Amino acid sequence: MKTDEPTFRSPVVRHAISLVVGLAVGVFFHYLLFRLTLPVQPFIYVAF
Repeated sequence: MKTDEPTFRSPVVRHAISLVVGLAVGVFFHYLLFRLTLPVQPFIYVAF
């Protein structure tokens, strides 16, 4: 028995899951870009 009226819990849960997934993807890509911009060797080995 499905009604056309949306329940209160469904949009709230959907937005909460969307927020958590969006934050996880954002942190992942931020870390990925951070790791890609790091030099291959640390600066201490390049200096000496």
